[in-house]
Amino acid sequence: MIITTTHGNLIMNYENLTKEELVPESELKEAETALRQAEEKYRNIYENATEGVFQTSPDGRFISANPSLARIHGYDSPEDLINSVDDMARQLYVSPERRADLIRLLQKYGYAQNFEVQMYRKDRTLQWISINVKVVKDKDGKVLFYEGTMQDITQRKVAEQSLMESEERYRTAIEHSNDGVAIIHGNINQYVNRRFIEMFEYERPEEIIGKPVMMVVHPDDIEMVTDINMRRQKGEPVPSRYEFKGITRNKKNIYIEVSATSTTFRGEPVYLIYMRDITERKQAEDAIRNERNRFQTLSENAPFGIAMIDKEGYFTYINPKFIEIFGYTLKDIPTGKMWFKRAYPDRNYRKKAILDWIDDVENTKPGEKMPRTFDVTCMDNKVKTINFIPVMLITGELIISFEDITGRIEAHNALIKSHKELENLNRAKTKAVNHISHELKTPLAVIQGNIRIMRRKLETMSLITHFQGLIEPLERNLERLFNISRETDEIFNVSQELEALVILDDIDRLWQHMEVLSEIPPDIRSHWEALKKWTSHHLSGSTQNFQSIDLSPFIQSVLEKMKHLFAHRNIRFQIDGENFLFISMDPVILRDIIESLVKNAIENTPDGGIIAITMEQKEDKIWLHVTDYGVGITEENQQYIFDGLFHTEETESYSSKKPYDFGAGGKGLELLRMKINGRRFGFDISCKSKRCVYLPTDQDMCPGDIALCQHCKSPDDCKTSGGTIFSVSFPVGSD
Repeated sequence: MIITTTHGNLIMNYENLTKEELVPESELKEAETALRQAEEKYRNIYENATEGVFQTSPDGRFISANPSLARIHGYDSPEDLINSVDDMARQLYVSPERRADLIRLLQKYGYAQNFEVQMYRKDRTLQWISINVKVVKDKDGKVLFYEGTMQDITQRKVAEQSLMESEERYRTAIEHSNDGVAIIHGNINQYVNRRFIEMFEYERPEEIIGKPVMMVVHPDDIEMVTDINMRRQKGEPVPSRYEFKGITRNKKNIYIEVSATSTTFRGEPVYLIYMRDITERKQAEDAIRNERNRFQTLSENAPFGIAMIDKEGYFTYINPKFIEIFGYTLKDIPTGKMWFKRAYPDRNYRKKAILDWIDDVENTKPGEKMPRTFDVTCMDNKVKTINFIPVMLITGELIISFEDITGRIEAHNALIKSHKELENLNRAKTKAVNHISHELKTPLAVIQGNIRIMRRKLETMSLITHFQGLIEPLERNLERLFNISRETDEIFNVSQELEALVILDDIDRLWQHMEVLSEIPPDIRSHWEALKKWTSHHLSGSTQNFQSIDLSPFIQSVLEKMKHLFAHRNIRFQIDGENFLFISMDPVILRDIIESLVKNAIENTPDGGIIAITMEQKEDKIWLHVTDYGVGITEENQQYIFDGLFHTEETESYSSKKPYDFGAGGKGLELLRMKINGRRFGFDISCKSKRCVYLPTDQDMCPGDIALCQHCKSPDDCKTSGGTIFSVSFPVGSD
């Protein structure tokens, strides 16, 4: 008979016993009872064990399992686990190759202890398992099964991982800290981080570890640092934070801020020291201190008042000029409230000033200026007009400058009054000049007619030769009077154009302001356009006459038509530039520009000289340059050439020179008209000039012919001595 129990693998063999060898029946019953009790005890241990107990086949199936093992893997019962898992490596092991690792250990040693592996639970969540297992073989050495225990160590692994991560974070934080970190035992460095090495300009930790801490302390502060360390070791109170002057390996001085705490390192009490390089901060503090001293020096001697107000509205500083302007001291105006009360005694005006102040403070960023102008009542009850320029600092404080502009305002008002009177006078003068010009035309025409009659009669009587000396001066001066009349008309026309242009600008600005109010009714809009159209009638030229013009041939044609006007002058023209440069312009306006610039160049170039006309395109502009190598314009006079009525030469009122003669000079009206048209039609005109080095002032006269010049022997000599360039830039047109 064979009695076998799988629980504990107890095998009792009663085979081949003879009858005589059998024990008595009573003893047999006692043995069976003991066996059942032992089996029950083992079953209780097996069923209630906290560890998972198992037997598995070599191919990875569960043969037996206790309830704890089923719970560990998330199954409802051992039967559920045994029936569900038929391939442990694939179903339980996160990495199936770990099952193979375990089998290799069992094959080599016959057992494995504390074999840790990550497994899946039934719901596929992850857990960590520790396995203790051995191989069970038969008497022939054949593997029957593996048996052992499994324990859920997930919480321990999580704790270990957290601890490892914490230690890694701490180590990383220390190594990558912006502060130098050292561990000191006694007076010896046990550890230093990367920043510590960099801070003191060493290359390796070994140069510092094991060395005295005083190696990085400047001799000036060794006594102080030694005293603090000794008191700390004795347990006496020491500063939690202090500063010392350090010294680097390269003997450079740096400033260090230190904080220290007690801790344990490798089982021994040590000090954990944090060191921060504050050299830049110390330098900044020194700079701030110097700036503060400089500010105080400047403010004390400033030509304007200065005050500082803190965030609570208290005056913290006023300079001497403030007291000089207002008569108030800090004692008189300790707070902003008292300032408003004294400076603005009128309640309504004070209310306005306070509201403006609040609005500025609430809507201004630090560093922005908030200029305001107020009338301020001073200590002596005088009222002054003050320009306030408050600036809010990042700290919330306000620094305010006070400029007394009372005298400037009075002068400005007087200037405005004078300007208005001058404008009225100019208008009256313009009207008078226009009236005189019209009044002169009739008598001049009568005189001219009588002189012509007189000349014909004298010619008929053969007496003209006797009276030629009388008739010619009369005719010449009469022609001058006609020229004056024409120039007067031109002045009046240019003045009208300029006035009309100003009026149109004012109309446009006024229209923009009106549009802000509300939608403008159609009838007002039509009247407005009619007003602009009527005003525009006083301007010459129009954008409606614009056309695409090829600049080079246009200039050639204008010069060809002008030849007879300066045929008596010995001047050579050089024309150079790109072809097919198209601009969009009124041909009349463009012709006036070219004729005026060429005439101006001819009248400023001596005989034998050169005038250059060049054309080029730069980006989106087409440029026309007219260059004369003449006497040039003094630097003082260059600022007036576009103002109108500017003479390029000092001439007598009744010069005998004719247009296009050297030094004839114009009245500058052409340049003024070009400037006006440039504003209207989108082109720009500018001038660069160099006065002839041999004629530095307007009183120095050029003979008008290079051949007669005592300084220049050739056109090239004259060309390098001085000259003027007028440049006009047009927007690129279309061909």
